[in-house]
Amino acid sequence: MKKFILTLILMLGLISGINAQQYSATGLASYYADKFEGRKTANGEIYRHSKLTAAHPTLPFGTMLKVTNLKNGKSVIVRVNDRGPFVKGRIVDLSKSAATKIDAIKYGLVKVKIEQTDTKQEGESQQILHNEYYHIDVSSKLLSGYGVQIASFSQMDNLIRLSDQVKKEIKGEIYVRVARVKGKVVNRLIVGVEPTKEKAGKHQKQLQKVFPGCFVVQL
Repeated sequence: MKKFILTLILMLGLISGINAQQYSATGLASYYADKFEGRKTANGEIYRHSKLTAAHPTLPFGTMLKVTNLKNGKSVIVRVNDRGPFVKGRIVDLSKSAATKIDAIKYGLVKVKIEQTDTKQEGESQQILHNEYYHIDVSSKLLSGYGVQIASFSQMDNLIRLSDQVKKEIKGEIYVRVARVKGKVVNRLIVGVEPTKEKAGKHQKQLQKVFPGCFVVQL
């Protein structure tokens, strides 16, 4: 059974001056060879060419990415469920169906922009593994200072999965700031509490090795 402690900062209301920033990067995309069909991915799922999934070196499993082919402007939404590619210059490895949607098959390697998104895949909901349980210990906190925001989600199930992954990969307390932005609820995942922006910046540099898109926020 997966266990983690998730502390919620309930801060409903408009949060001014803070934009929901997301991870993005530009580089080369490759796609899975036929020999990988039916093999296990790094998160334990079975890889299928027909599924819109992807491998990324560091982003948490379950992260949704918009991948845009910069050659033709075509894009596809994929879910990270594997690790890779581990070749310099390549930033994502796409399933064959995802590569097909952006016309990447005939080129083998294409230059793409990848952006973290909370958008669901067309015709495919977030996969829930059989007997997926989480133990949650919730308490409200009043915090001040600075923290490092890793990601933000509108859907709580995606937030819980990412929180579980973060707890396994880094040390430090995890907090969730629940905010309302333009009438919509946004759940912001924050790690650590530091008294100064400078100390939070040092923490951010450490976290960037695992979560490249993280940034400092004032609590």
